[in-house]
Amino acid sequence: MRNPVGPLTTFEKVNLALAMTWAAGFVDLVGYISLYGLYTSHMTGNTVSMARHISELQWSGVVRRGWPILTFVFGLMLGAFIYEAEKRRKIQVPFPSAIGLEALLIAIFIAAGIGSGFKANIPPQPADKFFVMVALLAIPMGIQNVVIRNVGGLNVYTTFVTGSLVKFAENLSQYLFWLRDRTRHRFRRRILKVLRVSPHRLHLQRSALTLVLWSAYLAGAVCGGFSIQRWALLGMIAPFVLLLAIALYGAFRPLLPAPGDEW
Repeated sequence: MRNPVGPLTTFEKVNLALAMTWAAGFVDLVGYISLYGLYTSHMTGNTVSMARHISELQWSGVVRRGWPILTFVFGLMLGAFIYEAEKRRKIQVPFPSAIGLEALLIAIFIAAGIGSGFKANIPPQPADKFFVMVALLAIPMGIQNVVIRNVGGLNVYTTFVTGSLVKFAENLSQYLFWLRDRTRHRFRRRILKVLRVSPHRLHLQRSALTLVLWSAYLAGAVCGGFSIQRWALLGMIAPFVLLLAIALYGAFRPLLPAPGDEW
């Protein structure tokens, strides 16, 4: 069925990206603590750790560090498949199925902690349970990376915060060059006028967006740290509820009043 509301507005995309980035930071921190230093969305760290184990010929460590990378890539492919399938069905908002699946996997992760009293300490042995628990977090993080493709013409990734910092630095540099060109040799006379029009500059808007995305990831990780100290794995209910709400919003969006114009 076609979505009569139309595609997501930039305002909606920004809010969805921020919410999912917060959830990614939360999940990554909880995974890092409970899974003995494994990252579930930060594959650079896992790759470096895997390389270290390869150089030391510690093959069990190679497998342990390589598994989240493999499952994360599987999640990327799964998310891309769902996105493309929904797009071919002419659905304007193709993310509810992907985010719903992400929320379901996190719910299974929480439920799997019942046997251990939800302790935030998932031992590497037995290996089969450990690998399943890793996959239950890494796959969802891969899935959500393909949900929001771009915001205002800027490619964004809700778990790849290094990319956000790179884009922040690039766009801020472009804005500073523009500011210099507009105030050169007449700084005192033109600075106030230039600053008034600055919020409309695309490079400044994009640098602000990427900085806020990084901040959302940091805030999510901090919240994850506090929650795991107090509620252990039960704290994962917070990102589960948030992602479920996002999925439901997308599913019922055709029944809601049409949002305002894009920024």
